Order: sequence, then C-alpha cells, then structure tokens
Amino acid sequence: MERFKVSGDDLRNFYQGNIELGKVFSDIESDLRSTNQVVCRYIVNGLEIAEAEEAKFATVTLEQIETLEYLTENSRDLTSIVLKGWIEALPELIQNTENLAQRMRTQGFTGLLKSIHELVSNCEYLIDSTVMIKSTMGDQFLVTSPVDWFKAEEESKRTVTEALQALENKDFVLLADVLEYDLNNVLQMWLDHLRMLEKSLNGEYTGPNSIDTNQTRSNSMGGKRIAN
Repeated sequence: MERFKVSGDDLRNFYQGNIELGKVFSDIESDLRSTNQVVCRYIVNGLEIAEAEEAKFATVTLEQIETLEYLTENSRDLTSIVLKGWIEALPELIQNTENLAQRMRTQGFTGLLKSIHELVSNCEYLIDSTVMIKSTMGDQFLVTSPVDWFKAEEESKRTVTEALQALENKDFVLLADVLEYDLNNVLQMWLDHLRMLEKSLNGEYTGPNSIDTNQTRSNSMGGKRIAN
C-alpha cells in the first residue's frame, strides 16, 4: 500500500479555482486507474473518512482543505483476491441452487424461504462484485477483457428479477425452473468468465483480448508519496 499527500495550496493552484472535493476524488481515481491502482482511503485535513462518508465530503470546497492524503493499493491484487474467492465459492453455489430447486419441486416453499433469500442475496452480491471489478479496472479493461461483461450482467439481472417475481407470486414451480435452468446457467457463465479473467490477469490467457499487465503512467495530480 502506498500513501500520497498533497497540500490545499497545491490543489488550488492545480485547479485554479475553488472546486468541490468530489472533482478531486474523481480525477485522482481516474489517474490512478491507468497505473492499476485504486484508492483505499482518503484522509482530509488529517481526518480519515470512511467510504460511506465520501459523498458528504465530496461537496466540501478546496478553500476548506489544508491537506489531502490518499492510500492506494494495486487494483490487480484486489481483483485477484475477489476472483479467487468467487472461483472457489461458485461451484458450491451452483450445487446448492440445483439442490434447492429439486427440494422446491417436492415441498414448495415450505421451510425454504430463508434458503431462497440467501441464494438471491448471494447472486446480488456476485453481481455487485463483478461491477466493482469492472469499475476498478476501468475503461481500458472493458475494451481488452476477454469477458462479455454487458451480456453477463444483463443475463444476471434478468434472471434475479425473474426469480424475485416468481417468489413474489408464490409460484414455486416457475421459481424452481428459473433456479435450475436460468440461474445455474448464469452462475456457470460467471464461473467460466472469472476463470478466464484470472488467467488473463496472470498472463496465462493469450487470446485476442488478453489484458496488458505492464501499463505504467505517472501520477499527474502531483501528490507527494510519503511513508506509511
């Protein structure tokens, strides 16, 4: 993890105006993305801010800033951790989905509502995780990725919506079909995609859209690197 610090004076000179901090956050994150880095934490005037508080601080203007620090991490390292976790978890999730569908055909919703809600939550979390990966890797990643992210996301959202509608309508026959066929196909698709992406990040995939893992670019914001 690396730590950078820039003074309020330097920021005001750089932007030539009293802009809001949200613009600075956006520029820092965009600049870091090209070097495969992501901001883990901001420190404003010596105060660490949680991710949930960033929106509030985004409206603060530069005239109120004495110092801005930010901690960065290699986005590929973070992505690799997320990928590894889902690649290990998805086979079990696929099996659990199939088992749940089979039980639902014989007993309806009786005793299964908790398991159904947990499954839907896991699928929504999977979608959020893949969106986070896409956001972290940036526009260059979307162009070079061997994964058709748009198709995978749309199929995932459509299937989860169908499952929720069947649950709301108490149609356990339709829900069992959605789980066994549609959802399991989506989960298997993501497993295949994430395995391919992991190989690409590790330099093991040499297809036409393999990802360049050696991109570098200087930090144009002019932040000074400081010791952790």
